[in-house]
Amino acid sequence: MMALMEKLRRFMYGRYGGDKLCVALIILAMLLSLVAGALGNWIVRLVAYLPVIWALFRMFSKNTQARYKENAAFLKFWSPVEKWGKLQYNKLRDIKTHRYFQCPSCKNTLRVPRGKGEITITCPVCKHKFDRKT
Repeated sequence: MMALMEKLRRFMYGRYGGDKLCVALIILAMLLSLVAGALGNWIVRLVAYLPVIWALFRMFSKNTQARYKENAAFLKFWSPVEKWGKLQYNKLRDIKTHRYFQCPSCKNTLRVPRGKGEITITCPVCKHKFDRKT
């Protein structure tokens, strides 16, 4: 087992490996496979393999600078989507204990305890004060 791991380690030396774009490509391939299975269409099934092939190409590529730029471009698009998703998850998780407000000045999202009545909220970023009912 150790010899196999050492061979894999030597093979991957100097190669790019996995990143968030590779994970997104594999998830896209799984979703396309599910759609292809539901539709029974061989063309969609064939298209479902393309993201996996691209992800494997990226993982085994020795042109790390180009793969890094591709991932940076993807993250520029994906980071706001991921941040929005985490905020929605947190809002659902805290629905009984906290309320979320947006600062009128800087648009920062603020989390305050629920059930405190009318309170003055101070934004930690811009120090703007505003009143809200919790």
